[in-house]
Amino acid sequence: MQSQIYLPKLTIINKIFIIISAAFFILDFIFSKTGLGPLTNLFGLSASHLMNGHIYSLITYPFLSHSIIEVILNSLMLWLMGSEFEANWGIKRYLSFMGTLILGGALLYLAVVFVFFQNSIVYSFPLTGLSGIVGSLCLAYAVIYPDRIFSFLMIIPVKAKYFCMILVVISLYQGIASPTGVGAWGQLGAIFSSYLFMIVISHRNFKQLSDKMSKITQSRAKPKSKAKLSIVKDDSEKPPKYWQ
Repeated sequence: MQSQIYLPKLTIINKIFIIISAAFFILDFIFSKTGLGPLTNLFGLSASHLMNGHIYSLITYPFLSHSIIEVILNSLMLWLMGSEFEANWGIKRYLSFMGTLILGGALLYLAVVFVFFQNSIVYSFPLTGLSGIVGSLCLAYAVIYPDRIFSFLMIIPVKAKYFCMILVVISLYQGIASPTGVGAWGQLGAIFSSYLFMIVISHRNFKQLSDKMSKITQSRAKPKSKAKLSIVKDDSEKPPKYWQ
């Protein structure tokens, strides 16, 4: 059992996510203090915003945070877990993973709101934050590295698989117990999407298709070499005879 702290190198996609989240938080603070209103009115995901044409909020909602502590903790989790996945999977697969989480969380959240809270104030409640992505990273980490140790609050050592179970139970309770916790359904949607993603990429047929597509892409990208002809004079060659 390893208990030492492992710090991976911060990879490019996670670095971009962290920078965008920090920038959104700073802009949100400035806009709120100057009376322009919070950025959640523009970029947060809610059923009412979506029906008013804010389609882009399906992508922008994770980058909004309510506190500096939330930004720091989520950024730390992206660095510690996300960077390892990006380094092992590559940028293309990791981006596909993140996109699946973001859209999966958004779709489940919207489905719950449209079905159960259409005539409630929750209809306009915005979904924000990287919590769903962080929970999904925890699940992926628990599946791939089940016996690695998380130091919860830097004090209590917990195996990754148990930490994930605790996180899912808390999110499910928040989603069922109170309307104000409806955002937890977005987290569960992202976590469920993470599990489905790993099932798909681990399937043998998917691996064969992925390898085949990769070979096709590489063959198309490979430049065709042109034949170059040149005449080489042989000094030992005798001149032609024009008579017999």
